[in-house]
This record gives sequence, C-alpha cells and structure tokens, in this order.
Amino acid sequence: MSGEAPSNLNVTLPPGSSLLRLGQVLLDAWEVGAHQWTQSPLRAAELKDEAAPGMPMPRDAVELFRVLEELGVPYLLVGGMAMLTYVQDRNTKDVDLLMSLESVRQIPHLVIEDVNEFFAHGRFHSIQVDFLLVANPFFRSVAERFSSRHKFAEREVFCATIEGLILLKLYALPSLYRQGDFGRVDLYEHDIAALIEKYAPDTDALFAHLEPHVSAPQLRELRSIVAEIDLRIARFRQRSDPRP
Repeated sequence: MSGEAPSNLNVTLPPGSSLLRLGQVLLDAWEVGAHQWTQSPLRAAELKDEAAPGMPMPRDAVELFRVLEELGVPYLLVGGMAMLTYVQDRNTKDVDLLMSLESVRQIPHLVIEDVNEFFAHGRFHSIQVDFLLVANPFFRSVAERFSSRHKFAEREVFCATIEGLILLKLYALPSLYRQGDFGRVDLYEHDIAALIEKYAPDTDALFAHLEPHVSAPQLRELRSIVAEIDLRIARFRQRSDPRP
C-alpha cells in the first residue's frame, strides 16, 4: 500500500463549522501550549538539557504579565494556563488570576465587564481575564500558601503550585454540580486526576486545608471523588503494566 495520500481525497468540516474559527483554535493551542513554559516541572522533565525552541507567544498575555510586574501588585496565575506548567493537553487563551479587587482596578487597559463579591471578569486587549478575588478567605489562603514562580515566554510569572490548583478545582466542584455544569465538572475532575497521577501530592494534607472552607457533606463528597480518581489511576497503571 502506498504511503501517499490520495490526490482526490475530499476533506469536509461538520455542518456549521467555520474555517476561521478552526484556524483560531489551532493558533490558540500553539500560542499558549506547553512549549511556552520554560523552567517549569513539565518542561524540565521533557527538555532536560535541551534549549526551549523559539515559538510564537500570546502577546497580550505576556503584556498583561509585564504590566502586573511593573505595578508590583500581588497576583497568582491559576486556571488552564497555569495547568500548562504541569501537564500537557490543556490549551486555553483565557487568563485566570487570583488577586484583590483593588489591584484589578489598577490594571491599565483592562475593561471590567462584571464584578461580584468573589469574582470579576474583564478583557485586556484581545484576551478574556477571569479574576478570583482574595476577599474570599479560601482564595486568600491559596494565594498565601501555594504560590511558585515559573518562566512563561520571557517573563517570570507567579503561578499556583500543583497543590494550589487541585485545591481550587476541588473547592469549585460542589458549586458546579449544583449548577449542573457537567462540562466543567468533567474538565475539573480530569485536571485533578492528571495532577494526582503525575505528581502524587499528599491529598490528606489538601483536605485538611480545605476542611474549614466547605461543609461536612461537601468534604465527604470531595473525598469520595478523589478516592474514585485514585481507583481509576490504579486501574490504569495495572492495565498499562507490560509485565504478565
């Protein structure tokens, strides 16, 4: 069989698909993919002594980090872009930041679109920015105890640790279940599983940190979710073990 593709092969998109949108998705994945994170645990494991290749970068995200650095305001990168510090296959162009509302209001060129007690949403040039506000005691505790620094493109960025990301996703799950937002539930549980499988954090310590901030029934349910994740990881490892 020839390895050449047939010259008359027709490629079609599903009804309603847009070539422009498809191109934008591919560009987004390229701009903020894992290759952009240097000096991170994931890149250190992959590249070892190799130099990171020069790649296109999300210009407005890098500009936002530059502005935050110049302002000297405390912030913590969380969400999908922070996940790229630690795992692959998590592309997003949005930026999620944990910080105070006072600091949010200092950011030039940020158009704030919505604010409530613990969250704010806005746009910085071409990128959507979602804010978790430290007025929430749990968010503040994560910002204070679970921060690290990693290099994104040419800038040093304050980023949530593995434990901090797991905590934020666990904390969000009860609300997502109540809202029936099963798409995000699935995404968050997948992220939690990926971090636990790759880094094996001390989940008992995480639940001890979480306990004062959730109800007893919520804590039991979250423990059950993590127990199910542990079982799935054990089954996966058993099935992928080549030994008889």
